[in-house]
Amino acid sequence: MSEISLSEDGSRTLREAEKACWETNVAIVAPEHLLAGALTVLAEAGHQGLPTAEVLQRALMAAQGTGEQPLDSNVMFGSSARTALNFVALGVREAGGTMVDAAGIAAGTIRSGELNPMFFSALGWSKEALLEAIQATGGT
Repeated sequence: MSEISLSEDGSRTLREAEKACWETNVAIVAPEHLLAGALTVLAEAGHQGLPTAEVLQRALMAAQGTGEQPLDSNVMFGSSARTALNFVALGVREAGGTMVDAAGIAAGTIRSGELNPMFFSALGWSKEALLEAIQATGGT
């Protein structure tokens, strides 16, 4: 069985998720951070029709909040974020692939069921509309 790996933009997605945590003093990466990281990477790659950085930031604040104390250690992936990533990897494996990219993380995180519904409300997007926008980028 082939090993599942992260593409360059898949790795960047995880870094963006962690960065969002650092910026808000939240020590645990949640699925919302993963999705925001993936959408950030896709938008910065030039894909149109995705939520803006400002909208993503507001949605993260609504769903995950902010900490008062600056972080002094590394952020960690929470169980829901790990479950979402495992769901993404399983989907790639079942499709016969070996590479997890930003679009796959975005779509898979939505499909995983691990996202707080409040995140979609704060985004102003439905799951279906967001999946369509991701698919328009060439994602799964």
